[in-house]
Amino acid sequence: MELSQLNLLIDAGFPIVSITASTRERMTVLDWIGRNCAEAENVPFYLWNSGWGCFEQVNYNSEGLIIYSAINSSRLCNSKKDIFAAFDFLMNTQAQGIFIFENLFSLADADLFSHKLISQIVNIFYELESNDCFKKIIILTTDNVEMPESLANLIPTLFNPLPDAVDIADFLKLSLPCSTSKIDISTLVNAAIGLTIEEIRLGLAIATCQCEESNVNDLSEHLLDYKINRFRSFNLNFTPKPSVPDFGGLDLFKKFIEQVKLDFSIQARKNNIPLPKGCLLVGPPGTGKTLAANVCALMLNFPLVSVDIAAVMSGGAIYLKRTLETVEACAPVVMYFDELDKLFSTSTNIGEDTNSIQILGTLLTWLQDKKTAVFVVGTLNRLDVLPPELTRMGRFDEIFYVGFPQAYERKEILMMHLARLDKRYLYGDVLSQKEWRIILNKTVNCTGAELARMVEKAARKLFHQGLKMNIGLAELLEQREKMVPLYVRDTDRILAITNRAKYFAQPASSEDTSEFAPVLTSFWGDVRDLNNNKNN
Repeated sequence: MELSQLNLLIDAGFPIVSITASTRERMTVLDWIGRNCAEAENVPFYLWNSGWGCFEQVNYNSEGLIIYSAINSSRLCNSKKDIFAAFDFLMNTQAQGIFIFENLFSLADADLFSHKLISQIVNIFYELESNDCFKKIIILTTDNVEMPESLANLIPTLFNPLPDAVDIADFLKLSLPCSTSKIDISTLVNAAIGLTIEEIRLGLAIATCQCEESNVNDLSEHLLDYKINRFRSFNLNFTPKPSVPDFGGLDLFKKFIEQVKLDFSIQARKNNIPLPKGCLLVGPPGTGKTLAANVCALMLNFPLVSVDIAAVMSGGAIYLKRTLETVEACAPVVMYFDELDKLFSTSTNIGEDTNSIQILGTLLTWLQDKKTAVFVVGTLNRLDVLPPELTRMGRFDEIFYVGFPQAYERKEILMMHLARLDKRYLYGDVLSQKEWRIILNKTVNCTGAELARMVEKAARKLFHQGLKMNIGLAELLEQREKMVPLYVRDTDRILAITNRAKYFAQPASSEDTSEFAPVLTSFWGDVRDLNNNKNN
């Protein structure tokens, strides 16, 4: 529920309500409570936090700024356990008002204290519920500590939603100089989307200081830089437009993304086509899954937000909820989870740990109910690690197996990297068909990353020797002989990944029917020769 429904809950008789917000929004939320709740009810409101150890009455000065004044502070001393004294004071005083407790659940650092705190809050809830005196408690959480489950079933939680494009545009029109009021600010709005109003205010101030003139394009560029850095502080990597080189292979995956692009179109909405959800890319390391995610964002013309799996594991469900809210505000967007299987690879003898279960529940609910243009791409090495609930129909649109590049794909990849370093390849094949057969046969089960490395090492050796940058078969074979591919180093595990995934996923590449495809043989010889003789 959103913060705007606070008055509704108060009128409905809820004595205690929880509000979650970021630290940057703290003053904004307090200001909103004062103006929309306390003034509406014509009652004062007070704030308690462990820094003060007492209640402070919240007021406004002539400029509308929040100021504090202590009330009955002599009755409360300055230690964290004085929260119980604050509860006693609250229940014994005849004063009416709205009483705000800030970061209350951060105090529950010991089991005994935690149980006592929860029990006290439950007692106060039912006592105030049956009391005619207007005393309302708001638990304001700004430190990402989640409410205990026993209280979450009793106390409703509100949040301050991120502003949409209209809200941001209205704020910018009031904040920008008068000289820019008639200028199209859509680029500035796009740069600010995904930030809170307070973050936009700060980012705009920084951008204004960096610009000699109030040019909207310059302001947008600096505000976007601020957003990228702000996202990075939350372990989110925001890329407005991925810079992706030419991409060899995976033609079936590319075709799928072209269809996804149509499904995001306005015409698809008119025909009631559901919004696409996302896809999973599974396969051995180094086969191009991460590059495919970037290509996906580029083909859709969406920004890319990469989520740090380690941050999700450490931050838990509450971090994931905040991340999903932020990403949805940036829609349309591609949200990328690299090595998604790591989220669910930890287990105990009695099953999954609590953190993974909560994360899974949050992700499943969001994927099922998602109504925004967020396309989720998850890459993983082991499909069997994911819970079956996450891979069933309706969570993701497709699961693709990204394996070792086939012969025609290896040629595309090699040509792409050779053209970067040896300009002769820009104008066509330098190697003969026989030479291509030799190098392609020598690179079976090499990943795209290994092929790129092989070309780069050949070029580097020519450069170090002061020779002309002519990379031929001899140079490529020399580097291939020096390289030990992943498939050779870890054959058993790579085969296990392949065998478990490719029969449960769609292939990302078409079957190789090129002239370089390996010859199918049987006990009687070349299958193609047998078919020709049969036809004759």
